[in-house]
Amino acid sequence: MARPREFDQAWVLDQATELFWTQGYERTSIQDLCDQLGIHRGSLYATFGDKHELFLTCLDRFRQSAQSRVFSILEEPGEPKELLERFFEKSIDNSMSNDKQRRGCFIANTAMGLAAFDPRVASRVEAYCLDSENWFYNFLLRAQKAGKIKSKHNLRELARFLVSTKQGLHVMAKTATDRKTLQDVYKVALDFLV
Repeated sequence: MARPREFDQAWVLDQATELFWTQGYERTSIQDLCDQLGIHRGSLYATFGDKHELFLTCLDRFRQSAQSRVFSILEEPGEPKELLERFFEKSIDNSMSNDKQRRGCFIANTAMGLAAFDPRVASRVEAYCLDSENWFYNFLLRAQKAGKIKSKHNLRELARFLVSTKQGLHVMAKTATDRKTLQDVYKVALDFLV
C-alpha cells in the first residue's frame, strides 16, 4: 500500500487560499486545488476533508494572519492620521495586487458570495469583521486619549464605519481603474475622523 504523501500544511493552506481568493469558491474545483497544491485528491481529503472544509480552514487561517498583514500598522507609533493612511494604502495594495484580475479582499469576496447562503461561512466573515472592528476601536481609543479624534461619534460606531470603509474599498478595487478613486474614499473618512 502506498504511503500518503507528506506536505507542509501551512504552505498548502496559503496556496489554497490564494486559489480561492483569485478564482472564488464556486470556480475552484478539487482538481484545480490538487493541481495548484501538487497533492493527490486522497491526501487532500484525508488532511482537510472536502472542498468546503478546506475553504473554512482557509478562512480561519486568513483571519488569524490579518494582524501581521495589515492591522499591525495600527499599533505602530505615529500620528493617527498617518497610520490610517498607511493602513488604507496597504489595503488598496492588497486589493489591486493583480493588474489582470483585481481580486479585492478574500473576506469581502466571500461576504458577497458564499456567505449569503452558508451560515458556517457567514459566521467566519462576521468574526473577521468583528476582529477588524476591535482593531479599529482600540486604535481610536488610543487616538482619543491623545486628543486626536475630531468626530463626536461613539468610538464603536466609528470603528464600524472604518470597517465599512475598508471593506467598501476592497469591493471598489475589483473594478476601479484608478487608484486615486480609492484614495478619495479613505481621505474623506480620515478628514471626518482625525
